[in-house]
Amino acid sequence: LRNGKIDLALTLHGIDLLARDFYARKLATVRSLVALPVSHRFATERQVSLSQLKGETFVRGSDDVVPGYTQRIIQFCRKHGGFRPRLATIGKFNSLVESLSLAANEEAISIQPAFISHLNVPNVVMVPIADAGATWDLFVVWQPGEIVRPLRTLLSELNLKSQ
Repeated sequence: LRNGKIDLALTLHGIDLLARDFYARKLATVRSLVALPVSHRFATERQVSLSQLKGETFVRGSDDVVPGYTQRIIQFCRKHGGFRPRLATIGKFNSLVESLSLAANEEAISIQPAFISHLNVPNVVMVPIADAGATWDLFVVWQPGEIVRPLRTLLSELNLKSQ
């Protein structure tokens, strides 16, 4: 987006920084899920509360890749679970699927927005988080200035004003 290679981005992270340089509008609020190793004791549950996850090892997100992710996980655990999570870095990865798979191999869990529930990740089960307030805001972000016609049409379809 900064280099002008794309006209629009969807993001959950770093909106405070992005909103300084770009137009940003909230598109939706999304519930959370927990990605667990298939052998985890909660893997067969219909849903799990954050307080049940106390004592688990949570994946730490790198701020240069997913700005604000780790802070969000800490906030969820403190506010909805009453604890500070134990965080672990799982190493380098090239995609979300790869990171979830690596986390499962390390017996770590990951809190994610529910819209990833369709992903087929080997050895990973995704269970909805019961806490209603553990949500993610999804934003659409675009360049200021003249807006090309396809982008204007998309923003209109999303019921967003293009400034």
